[in-house]
Amino acid sequence: MRVLVTGIIAGLEDEKYIDTALNHAKEEKLEVDYFNLIEEIESTGNKKLDMLLGTTNYLFEVIREREYRKIGYELEKRRSANAIIRVPATIEWNRINFKLKDHKEIKNFIKPDMVVTLIDAEWLIRQRFENDPGTNCFLRRMKEQKHTIRDILNWMNEEVSLSEDWAEWMGVRHYIIPTGQDAKSLYKLVKYGNIPSFYASYSMTHCDKDARDEINNVIKRLSKYGLVLDPQAIEIGFNYETVEDKEATYAYTVHRDLHWFVGKVDAVVAVHPYSERPPLSTGMMDELGHARDYLKKRYMIFPPHNLSPFTTDSYIEKGHIFSNSDEFFLCLEAEGFKTLE
Repeated sequence: MRVLVTGIIAGLEDEKYIDTALNHAKEEKLEVDYFNLIEEIESTGNKKLDMLLGTTNYLFEVIREREYRKIGYELEKRRSANAIIRVPATIEWNRINFKLKDHKEIKNFIKPDMVVTLIDAEWLIRQRFENDPGTNCFLRRMKEQKHTIRDILNWMNEEVSLSEDWAEWMGVRHYIIPTGQDAKSLYKLVKYGNIPSFYASYSMTHCDKDARDEINNVIKRLSKYGLVLDPQAIEIGFNYETVEDKEATYAYTVHRDLHWFVGKVDAVVAVHPYSERPPLSTGMMDELGHARDYLKKRYMIFPPHNLSPFTTDSYIEKGHIFSNSDEFFLCLEAEGFKTLE
């Protein structure tokens, strides 16, 4: 599969994530070609990104078009069946978010089978902005501009939004994957294509060790059936400099989980392995409610002692509440889901 990978190009540690996915391919002897648009641009004209951003928008666009066509030529020359092509959808520069409207070149020459946007926790990205940029003038400008949490969240949101538009325009699927999640998630999409996708929903606030172990075991086992998006792959920040940063982070977290994750997967699997307290998580129930509105499949692993009439039929489809994980996986198999290997 050809996977177009987007994501903000500073503070994300995307290169490390992609390298790990490529190493998985090497271990399994699966040939996967890799191209990085910005690296190709900088190596061809010997002009760094900051210099290109200082030119006219038209010139930068023409240069990008040329490199897309060259990458497309290489893909055809190699008869590449599997490839990762890393490109930005937007670039923050001098406080302006530049939208790279490259969808026509991408469709005509890259011909991706899907689009994946990588994201990470905003506070981690901000920390990385403070790292020593070395001789990289673009990263030095990122550090000098001292982006706030809200700036970073806005950039990430713009990146996701335009990537989503690209995917919709090209008629391919769009996924959003946290870089805190195992890079096998990206590798699976390259190897298998449009596999079943699940969002794991559970209480993030109340979770003792035994419950966490049970939840993690379900996620690990579920990963054999497809792509699993796990909310614990992004750790929410708590040290806010302003009330506005806190409000922005909270709003973004809800938007991310409900629309970027729940809205894009095939099914939501809620895990609440408690026979007594705590009560059902409000976040989990909101995620199930959104999954219902998005017409997604919904499953719930929940000991039967605390069943509510509002849970059965309203939030969860009939026959999709299970007292333990074994019952859940038997149901998956009966509905036609198969392990990938």
